[in-house]
Amino acid sequence: MRKEDLSPACSVCGKPASVIKLFHSGDEVRFVFKGIVGGNGSGNPISQERAAALHDAFTPPYAAGRIARAGLYDDGGFCTTCGRFYCYTHWNVSSSGGGRCPEGHFKSLDPHWSPD
Repeated sequence: MRKEDLSPACSVCGKPASVIKLFHSGDEVRFVFKGIVGGNGSGNPISQERAAALHDAFTPPYAAGRIARAGLYDDGGFCTTCGRFYCYTHWNVSSSGGGRCPEGHFKSLDPHWSPD
């Protein structure tokens, strides 16, 4: 089994902004994700195409468009306005599931968050 750790580092402290791991075994790929406020536990099986999109998005150099196409609800902690990753501590997460990066940009960080 081959493991790919694609976890980006927080731009402030260097700790993982989120945990993004792919486990390859033959033709099967398992995706483990721990985002800013949620995750998928021990992981889920995903297609080779989805694995390729995640690999492309979370391998430097990072690009906002590729990260958005990866389809993670919180973009793995990426602030599209700043162009940097931040961890839970540096997102200043509110009880509603939204957060503000150190520069003050708002982002929904909760997979169940709604502005209504």
